[in-house]
Amino acid sequence: MKMQVLHNQSLLDIAIQHTGSVENAFAIAAENGISISDIVPAGTDIVISSDNDRKEILSYYQDKKIKPATSRSESDAEIRYNKGIKYWEIGNGFKVS
Repeated sequence: MKMQVLHNQSLLDIAIQHTGSVENAFAIAAENGISISDIVPAGTDIVISSDNDRKEILSYYQDKKIKPATSRSESDAEIRYNKGIKYWEIGNGFKVS
């Protein structure tokens, strides 16, 4: 089966949506020549051929039309955190004495 990656979908999302098991993400990654931790751009075609589908989970996702997308985008990776006394949390990054 061939499918297109949606915005912010990871290989784990794709595996659970199309096979019912996140364990199949390893086989999907190997079959497509990518790493399981790669950020796959939206619109990329992925080939999925799985023999260990979890039918009950797969049918749940299909019945509810659930399309998980839990990956961070490349722009999310560039988030910068504010620093300094104005942004510190008391008891975490700032010690009151």
